Amino acid sequence: MVVLPVIGMFLLVMVPMWGNDAKLAAMIDRFESHPLPPKTDWLEFNNPDASIALRGNGNHCDYRARFTLRTHLTARELTDYYDDVKLAGVEGPSLAITVWMPQPSERSAYYNEGFGSRAAIVEISDSTDNGWDLRCT
Repeated sequence: MVVLPVIGMFLLVMVPMWGNDAKLAAMIDRFESHPLPPKTDWLEFNNPDASIALRGNGNHCDYRARFTLRTHLTARELTDYYDDVKLAGVEGPSLAITVWMPQPSERSAYYNEGFGSRAAIVEISDSTDNGWDLRCT
């Protein structure tokens, strides 16, 4: 009988986390299912750097995933492409998409990956209320 309260507390804590994990996974799937820009492919597919946390002040959950791409496009061309992409957010009409194209050092893991191509980091993000997820308090 002592086990039942422990199981109840476990479920009280974990069910909101599992729900938000599913929302993050769905957001990632929508991005990965969208066509890539021309002259671009995945450097890391199906393994984004993803997290749910409270970033900044407030009482909300921030969902974020970062993907590494290899592209022959310029930074402006890649940014213009993603500025026109409309993907549903976690619970809202759209999510934020940010593009970074760092200048790699010669010792970078991505320096010789594409014979003239460059690495790009694309971040998708969105926010919702915390929904009792302890990671967001």
